[in-house]
Amino acid sequence: MTNQIALIHATREAILPVETAFKDLWPEAEYWTLLDESLTMDLAAAGGKLTPALTERFLNLAAYAKARRPDGILFTCSAFGAIIDQIAAQYDVPVMKPNEAILDAALARGGRVGLLATHPQTLPDMTADMENLAAARNIDMTVVPLLVEGAWADLGAGRRDAHDRAVVAAAPRLNDCGCIVLAQFSMAPLAAEIGADTGLPVLTSPHAAVAEMKRRVLGV
Repeated sequence: MTNQIALIHATREAILPVETAFKDLWPEAEYWTLLDESLTMDLAAAGGKLTPALTERFLNLAAYAKARRPDGILFTCSAFGAIIDQIAAQYDVPVMKPNEAILDAALARGGRVGLLATHPQTLPDMTADMENLAAARNIDMTVVPLLVEGAWADLGAGRRDAHDRAVVAAAPRLNDCGCIVLAQFSMAPLAAEIGADTGLPVLTSPHAAVAEMKRRVLGV
């Protein structure tokens, strides 16, 4: 039987990167998409705070996905991590945050890890996650966070080219790191260019997430 994975997005810019990862790593899986861009817009309007109303809407979206009985649920928006933990504790299928797998990849490298993000809420959340995991696993790692100011607004306004130019231009500021982690799915298409410009390994979330979801679902 073909495995089915539910993909839940709060921005359409995450769709193509994760679909590319499925085609590369797990082409035999079936996946389907739920998209609610108003979640991201309303989160910004709330000053980045997860209000009870936003939490309820996110939980309802997950419940809708679960009703279709998928073999796994992958969220692609990194700004809702706390709610995803709550969902994962309640469901009996693998439920993954977008950055779970990439965190493990970064921890495996250790040392100075550059963390490049465009969403202002993603950067502190993911920095804390990386630092807490490193401490829990007794791994010597220094996270160097860098927010690309204005890039998320450009993306939301349909100015993808401006977003991409800003991200690529910012990346060399992390040249003193051993690798660069692109914090969001929407940044993944820039990995090759950033790697060429900086000469550093560039880690992206979509491929790491799909590989880990495949491992959890298939047990391999």
